[in-house]
Amino acid sequence: MKFNKTYILIILVIIVAGVFLNKLLVSNYQLEEKRIEDRLLKAHSDAVINSKSTIKVYAALVSSLRSHVKNSAQFPSELELQNYLKDLLKELNFKDSIIVNYIDKNHVFKYVITPHSIDDANLKGLSVKDFRSEKIIKELDMLMQHDKITLFDPINLREGWVGFPFNFSVKNNQDEVLGYMAPIINVKYLLDNFYNGPNNDKYIHKFIVNDSIDLTREVLYDGTTSYNKNRDAEYYKNYEVNDNQFVYSNVRLFNLNLKIGSAYKDRPKTSILLNVIGYFWYILISFLVLISFYQYRKNKTLNSELSQANLKILSKNKDLENNLTKIETLIKEIHHRVKNNMQMISGILTLQQEESEDKKVISALDQSKNRINSMALVHEKLYGSTSLKDVKIKDYITELIEFVEQTIADKNIILSKTLLVDDTLIFDAETTSYLGLIINELITNSYKHAFKINQENTLYLSITKEDEFYKLDYDDNGEGIPEDFDIENSESLGFQLMYILTDQLNGQLVNDHKNKSRFTIYFKQYHVN
Repeated sequence: MKFNKTYILIILVIIVAGVFLNKLLVSNYQLEEKRIEDRLLKAHSDAVINSKSTIKVYAALVSSLRSHVKNSAQFPSELELQNYLKDLLKELNFKDSIIVNYIDKNHVFKYVITPHSIDDANLKGLSVKDFRSEKIIKELDMLMQHDKITLFDPINLREGWVGFPFNFSVKNNQDEVLGYMAPIINVKYLLDNFYNGPNNDKYIHKFIVNDSIDLTREVLYDGTTSYNKNRDAEYYKNYEVNDNQFVYSNVRLFNLNLKIGSAYKDRPKTSILLNVIGYFWYILISFLVLISFYQYRKNKTLNSELSQANLKILSKNKDLENNLTKIETLIKEIHHRVKNNMQMISGILTLQQEESEDKKVISALDQSKNRINSMALVHEKLYGSTSLKDVKIKDYITELIEFVEQTIADKNIILSKTLLVDDTLIFDAETTSYLGLIINELITNSYKHAFKINQENTLYLSITKEDEFYKLDYDDNGEGIPEDFDIENSESLGFQLMYILTDQLNGQLVNDHKNKSRFTIYFKQYHVN
């Protein structure tokens, strides 16, 4: 296929459209990815915000406890502290687990209080040193040297849950350090913020304390003994999610670093249906454009070739029309010359008649002249016809009868003619010639043998169509031929000629014996074998 500027332009447009479509689809894909990421970020951010609100509740609770202990005239007893804790939790609408411990300077448990019980875990008299590291003990010693609230690493409690210890030092009225308070609040209260929001079942969360300890709502994975048989079903290690799929936030809780990560349990897949549909339609439309343009070019070429062919055909048709005109002119000239030659022959026969005194010779020459003139009349009709090959038979027979009348008729013969032939009936030249000779013989015979001078005479001639044959009926008012007359074996030249010509037309000559003057001829149009 020969490429031209238009093809190159179309291909360039298709390429540019493809680049634009690809950019659009990639942009849509990236936008969909961003929406997925934004949903995760929003869920994570909302949970972090709620967690910070929870931390404020923690801070308010611990601060209230500290203020109560500090402002009491005497250091509160175990029951006084429990009653205050009940009232405080009721005021804050705090419904989660909490334990308040009072530990002396030697790290020995003195008070172990919950809102509804005292020392369920039998910790009184035990030392913190029995289950906390030396590092933590040193940090607790430092805690008793200042008044700040400090959050220590979470711990697995004997009560069966994980707690955040919010520690602060306590003193008596003489400003002597008595030890420290360790309110421990259930971690679950803080972490539930990440699981209770709408659609949060789609996400998993990771909680790392000081970049090393895994924290869950049920268990702290720090190597210490866990007293809780339950496990957090949403623990991130239960899912096969890569670390790079998490988004992280760092929350500072009273000098404790908590790293929070969130990820999809099963990350939504970005739909490629739009891409598939887009590329499919791009390929289909590009293909249709190329095919359409190719077809357009092909049709244009074909139309051009067709136009050229039409011009050639018109030129050939014009040549054929010119040749046909010449041929028609030539055929007319031939018919005209044949007619003239026959008239010349008829003239020669007339000259012979004038030189002869023998009546039989003169009669024979008259009959020959009539026969020649009947054929000449055919060529005259052909010369004047449009087709140059067909003759309207009724016009021909009418003129033939008039010609015979002018040639041999007696003025004293009174003749009534009946001619029943369809005006549209047409025969070819050969059939007309044979039929004309037969009719000439019949009419001549009527004038010679049937018509009476000074009497009423009749002539009847009809041509009709019967099945595959044409039927010619001829009748006059004569007595007809004898019953024993044999037409086929007659020595009469006229009858012999009629019989031969009928045979040439694949017909049959019949004489009605009931009406001896009627002849019927069945014939077909002449066909050259």
